[in-house]
Amino acid sequence: MEAWWQRRVIMFGSCDLKRGEHAGQHEGVRLVPKKKTIVPEKVKSRSITSVQRNAALRRIQDSVALSPLLTQLEVGVVQRGSHFYLEYDYAGVPLPVARITPMKGSPAFALESEAADAWVLYGQGTPSRIVKLLCNDTLGTFHALGSIDQTLRNAHGKIPEIVQTTPRTFVYKDTRLPCSLQEALHFYYGIPLVVVMEPRAFYSQHAEPSLLETSDDNCQILVRFCSRNPARPQIVGHGYYRYLDGDWYGIGVPPEIANTLDEAEAYLMLSL
Repeated sequence: MEAWWQRRVIMFGSCDLKRGEHAGQHEGVRLVPKKKTIVPEKVKSRSITSVQRNAALRRIQDSVALSPLLTQLEVGVVQRGSHFYLEYDYAGVPLPVARITPMKGSPAFALESEAADAWVLYGQGTPSRIVKLLCNDTLGTFHALGSIDQTLRNAHGKIPEIVQTTPRTFVYKDTRLPCSLQEALHFYYGIPLVVVMEPRAFYSQHAEPSLLETSDDNCQILVRFCSRNPARPQIVGHGYYRYLDGDWYGIGVPPEIANTLDEAEAYLMLSL
């Protein structure tokens, strides 16, 4: 059996650029005009009675219970003031994944995402509708695990079997249809959902992940996160997933610090 540090290198996609380099530096690339910055909208809450508050809490909890993803994450609903926080446990620490607020001047509820030090509007509607919006997230505004939620819904909670067809491609065994990287990390490598969500700092930027490198025993996995802007593709950072002493760890690694498994391992050891 080969040692864990013996590894195979996996080819990655369109983000094969030097750090700090972007497509505009190459001839023949048309630059897209800069778009006007959109200021996120903050939500003003309306006052509701205790009866309305309890009814809304039950509706949100019922909607959460219908999601296999949120159920597996053991997401709880906590009411604080006029807001409802959806939280999950990460290593004994409750972390918010989203916030729901009754909107002022409207019967609707707002689904809010955390941005910097503020909560901003993402969508609105009934509690069931906005919980479905939360579950559908695939970019990383909340969790980037929307494909897993949909797969579990279609499979009625059963775990689908995934096979690896190329060093960087995974498909469902039954249908041979491709699956997302998040599905591969969870269903194929067995990484817990709370770890697959990491690094949230990169996912919150809507960076696109691609498999870069793994160890031969699949206990070390390095994922590259790249910007989705085709006019300016840049490496945002790396996600390093490590199985160690019976637990999986997930950590974000800046590109200037680590670009290989060995470098990411050294960074993780310093962080533990």
